[in-house]
Amino acid sequence: MTYTSIFNGILEAITNLARSSIIFLWHLMVNYGLNPEYSYIQFIHGNSSFIAFYRYLFNNVYSDIILIAITVSAIIMLAYNSLIKPYSPAKLLIKIFASIVLFESSYRISMFFMSISLVFYNNIYTLKPNWYGLEFSGISGANSFISILFTGTFILAIVLLFGILIIRQALILFFILFMPVASILLMVPGSEKQILKLYRIFFELAFFPFFTIIILYLIGIFNNPFLEIGLIYVAATAPLFFVTEIYRYFQGSMNFLTTDAAMTEISTGIGGLNPTSLLNGGVELGIIESNTSKNLIPGIIDEAGGLH
Repeated sequence: MTYTSIFNGILEAITNLARSSIIFLWHLMVNYGLNPEYSYIQFIHGNSSFIAFYRYLFNNVYSDIILIAITVSAIIMLAYNSLIKPYSPAKLLIKIFASIVLFESSYRISMFFMSISLVFYNNIYTLKPNWYGLEFSGISGANSFISILFTGTFILAIVLLFGILIIRQALILFFILFMPVASILLMVPGSEKQILKLYRIFFELAFFPFFTIIILYLIGIFNNPFLEIGLIYVAATAPLFFVTEIYRYFQGSMNFLTTDAAMTEISTGIGGLNPTSLLNGGVELGIIESNTSKNLIPGIIDEAGGLH
């Protein structure tokens, strides 16, 4: 037995293990991620312990938040009237009334969104009789190393999709608990847009699996490993472009981090170079006159108000 045959045997064993892992992970993802019982029905029917916790918050905690919100709203209105312009008391009363109505009906509204989304979702989910039995074509060929790479990519794709679906379920639970608080905060002047965004995010989270299931349905049509991998990744990421409010928050966070990193790089310099060192270097080399370097740089307004 040569080293080559031993190495090929190890690769083949790893490949078989990876393919078994794909079957296991796919079954796990379908059962806890795609299954309507976990993606929708558990929220609509409600778990007894969760409902008890929600009622406890509703009856004991949220009432205190209402008083705090009313107090903050009154303070803001007084400050607005004193410093900016008169704030209509009738407008504040309308906002308080609307926020209390939303507060009382926030759970029903969220369940309405979930029920509507479930109707659309079931229309696609029931088209395939057995989602658990979905098989991947894999990579045919003698190169075991390439096969390991592709099966590993399958595993990563399934884990990514499963993780996003589980995170979506956690966010649904969070928003169900938070929507009453958001509704209360609607009475605070200037909060209308942000509260409506929160309701829109919840609506998008409710419909997120609908776009995912449409893309996954196409996997059974093709018998191409490249398309199978691509469709799983698309199923995990493409719905983010449909749920525009979540995508805007994600994009805004990325832009903020990118801008912050860029400003840090400019201020600290790259390889020891920064605006201050470049300016000083220009003075030392005679490129910029020392007596004019502060007020005669092109594009800078001098002390007399002139633009150079």
